[in-house]
Amino acid sequence: PSENLRGGARYLRFLLDLFEQDLRLALAAYNAGENAVKRYGNQIPPYPETQEYVVRVLRFLHAEREGLRS
Repeated sequence: PSENLRGGARYLRFLLDLFEQDLRLALAAYNAGENAVKRYGNQIPPYPETQEYVVRVLRFLHAEREGLRS
């Protein structure tokens, strides 16, 4: 499990660098693949699963950041 987490973190870092620190695009690429994001002009692909994934992860991140401020 720890290797899996490290590998996922490295891949997310790669995607953030690839998409110029755009977290939304990096998350979309993590879910749908970097080529899908590129194919749709560096936009979130119109796949319902991917669009929902990006919203869900950003919602969790926002809630986590708010919790840290309390």
